[in-house]
Amino acid sequence: MENTNQNVSALLAQAKENLKKNMLDRNMAAIIWDLSTAGFHYIPEVTLDNGKVARVTGLYVSGDELYLIEEDCKRADIDNFYDPDSEVRPTVVCLTPNVAPGDLGDPTVADGFTREGTLEEWMAVADCYFEALNEESPYRD
Repeated sequence: MENTNQNVSALLAQAKENLKKNMLDRNMAAIIWDLSTAGFHYIPEVTLDNGKVARVTGLYVSGDELYLIEEDCKRADIDNFYDPDSEVRPTVVCLTPNVAPGDLGDPTVADGFTREGTLEEWMAVADCYFEALNEESPYRD
């Protein structure tokens, strides 16, 4: 049983590292999606240590870590990233490494970011990440 847990932990760490690398290779430190308009096959969710189920609305690379963005994260609300008077509400917004820290802040002290979740939950988020890349996604740099 211990070997199985170690194998799952290693797979989860590798999956997170691969997602982080893919994002950085695309010059993205964050990707935020609108669950109400994204054409995802399902809504990604993670069960947090406190038992709360959080819907995931994006990913954020900060430092050497990859964080999930929870739906109720005020800093990552999609409405913060467009002008409703002159722009159409985006489904996906990508933030470059230059912009993301200023807009999203430090995920270790701000509410709405987590590194929790099972391998299966992170795989579901990864699927949504790749679906989000197929949406129109304006970069904010």
